[in-house]
Amino acid sequence: MSWVAAADSACPGPRAYPGSALRSTAACAALAVAATLSTLGTLAGPGAAPAPAADGAVAADPDDRPTVRGLPRPDGAYRFVSFPDFLNQDVGDVTGASHWRKGDPAGTNAAYEKSLDHVLDDVASHRPEAFLVAGDLVEGEWGKDETGADPFGPHRTTPQRKQALKEAARIYYGDWLRRVTDHGLRAYPAVGDHEIGDDPWKPRGDAQERAWIRFKANHTWLWKRQLVKHTYDAVRSAPGDDLRRVGGVSSPDRGQASDTAYAVRLDPNLLLVTVDVFRPTSNGVSVSLDPDQHAWLSTVLRRAKKQQVPWVVVQGHVPVLGPVRTRFSSGLTYDGNDLWTLLRKHDVDAYLCGEVHDHTVIRRKGVAQMCHGGLFYRGESSYVLGQVTETKLMLETRYLQGTPQWTGTKLWSTEGGNGPQRVDYDRPSRVVGTYVLKRDPERPARSTRLKQARGISGVRPGR
Repeated sequence: MSWVAAADSACPGPRAYPGSALRSTAACAALAVAATLSTLGTLAGPGAAPAPAADGAVAADPDDRPTVRGLPRPDGAYRFVSFPDFLNQDVGDVTGASHWRKGDPAGTNAAYEKSLDHVLDDVASHRPEAFLVAGDLVEGEWGKDETGADPFGPHRTTPQRKQALKEAARIYYGDWLRRVTDHGLRAYPAVGDHEIGDDPWKPRGDAQERAWIRFKANHTWLWKRQLVKHTYDAVRSAPGDDLRRVGGVSSPDRGQASDTAYAVRLDPNLLLVTVDVFRPTSNGVSVSLDPDQHAWLSTVLRRAKKQQVPWVVVQGHVPVLGPVRTRFSSGLTYDGNDLWTLLRKHDVDAYLCGEVHDHTVIRRKGVAQMCHGGLFYRGESSYVLGQVTETKLMLETRYLQGTPQWTGTKLWSTEGGNGPQRVDYDRPSRVVGTYVLKRDPERPARSTRLKQARGISGVRPGR
């Protein structure tokens, strides 16, 4: 999907955009739009009407977004793919679940698996050395069953819910990782809201719904433990904690994110830092860093700056800056501005996030936030191909169009199904946006400039 690039704004700190509502003053919104218009493009807010087709304008439907020229493939470049919200759906063979009975739903089918192979084949064709997934690998509403099939076991009591949760995680994460590794991809995941049962986490609704939400809020640690257990293979197998060398991994020594946040030196030219932005509290879940993770992140970024690591990329599930496009999303955003302050203070080059299922680039104070990713089950799959050299960070957005079949029943899952029974992908990806940052290696100070932003588009002023 096409990039929307926003220039530095005069509005202080990040702003949140739940759904389509902008939590900002009218003055700040006007400043943001004015800044963008004066530079590279216009901002597109959630649900905004599309601009005319001229000048690379973007329609609301991602299928209509124009193809642009792709980026070169420099020799020796380190390649990665960033694919947040893959899959954002429970797709797995539940016939191996402990309580599955003959005649129960299977949880996947040949059409889904063929389409998943097609998308992952497309990703693998670039031969990336890392597969970044900034949250929402699954649907994750486990420990209940709206359908009554109960292949993961009963869920009337808290111990039963916990066991059913573990069983569902074993099936869905197991199939997710198998697909990825079968395509030669090395996964570096992050925690999304679906990895902890999906929002909300504050009790509401009838007694049954309130009991479910309380269970989620009280057992966030259990959900996170399943993610780590079943998908963190690449992180766990990496040697040492010395981030000066390739393969070195660091994690917080203590705190709520000691198992889920990590930094890894992927290449001499690239440090990847993964943050866990979901903090359990006495009042549910806060979209923020816990104090121990905050201190650890500050230390890691400060050392990277001191060591003059050519490129530092941070991935987390939710945006820290706005406005951003959203599509079929609750529009979660980061609470507060402490994360943005750290990124800016320590000259992070790019922050990669998902959650919103659409694409927006905001570059402010030298930091490029790239919201990206689509929804596989809606036929809107997309990812970013990254290439890193000593002097360039090159990002190319690739879109795959599929055909979901919404008639009839949905694909079975515990919340009643969050996707069609069938979705077909049979076309290669196309490039719909490029973004290139360049650094002068002769300059001691960490500074980057925008070399290219292709496919930038948005809405008409005043929309």
